[in-house]
Amino acid sequence: MQNEAPIDLAKCRLKIQRYCDKAERAPFDVEKKLIQYGVWQNDRQVLIAELISLNLLSESRFASAFAHDHFEFRKWSKRKIELHLKAKRVSPRNIQDAIRNLPSEGDSLQIRALLPSLQKKYEKKGRLKNQYAAKALIRKGFQTEEVFKVLRESSESFDTFLD
Repeated sequence: MQNEAPIDLAKCRLKIQRYCDKAERAPFDVEKKLIQYGVWQNDRQVLIAELISLNLLSESRFASAFAHDHFEFRKWSKRKIELHLKAKRVSPRNIQDAIRNLPSEGDSLQIRALLPSLQKKYEKKGRLKNQYAAKALIRKGFQTEEVFKVLRESSESFDTFLD
């Protein structure tokens, strides 16, 4: 789409409003989409201001929805959520507010809840199931030390992890 001629502003306004209607969007994502449409810098700023005034675009609402959904459904750690929100160029205050609104259960409780299902998932790996489970938890953003601590506490055969 970037190589096409820029579309007129009225069509672009409708397209970007529909884009923002479908889901909560970060202002950064909306700006990237407007760049794809070939909209000039001044017009981009005007369109983003219009979206904010129409309440179709809200950085704080996006941060809260993103944090909640990724914490509850993808089982990401707060640290990974924070890093992804920073990548979306969300302001530090909105990131802190979104993280603060998440349940206050500790990482170790969340790791303990996820560990049995991951071990079952990697059951076919035999004695390496703990290693695969640990890697999966670390990819979700949990601290390495915390993952190993919970594995040591919960697994009698933690020594097989080190082999």
